[in-house]
Amino acid sequence: MNEEYIFVCIGTNKLISDSFGPRVGQILKNNFKNYPKVKIFGTMENPVHFKNAPNIYKKIIKNKNEQIILIDSAFGKKENIGFSYINLGGIKIGSAYGKSFYFPAIMNIKTVVGTKNYLPNWKECEIEKLAQNLADFIIKEPTIFL
Repeated sequence: MNEEYIFVCIGTNKLISDSFGPRVGQILKNNFKNYPKVKIFGTMENPVHFKNAPNIYKKIIKNKNEQIILIDSAFGKKENIGFSYINLGGIKIGSAYGKSFYFPAIMNIKTVVGTKNYLPNWKECEIEKLAQNLADFIIKEPTIFL
């Protein structure tokens, strides 16, 4: 494995529903700490969000052997809340709030946490469980991503 895999987990630690990404990042960081070719950006201590994403991108993109995988929460249909979707390519960060920064990547994983008109009153333990479910999938099925 010559490539270096970089998970960029997007969100903030200031809003429960938007803390999904950093929570996944925290779990992945703890589980992949002995894998030098896997790097994690975006944890509860050091989140990656719209304001710092351009600088983080500049920091991590060193050569063409790095494979970036983005993880973020998203708005979707009400019946899809809690579901995760794997897509090819990068994503626009901040578009749900009328802002935009395109973060290039080989793939992205989005988990629906609400709709534009409806955001559940998430309890911290519920978002943590949602984050744990996605992190467990990545940890148990790393060949899908790595």
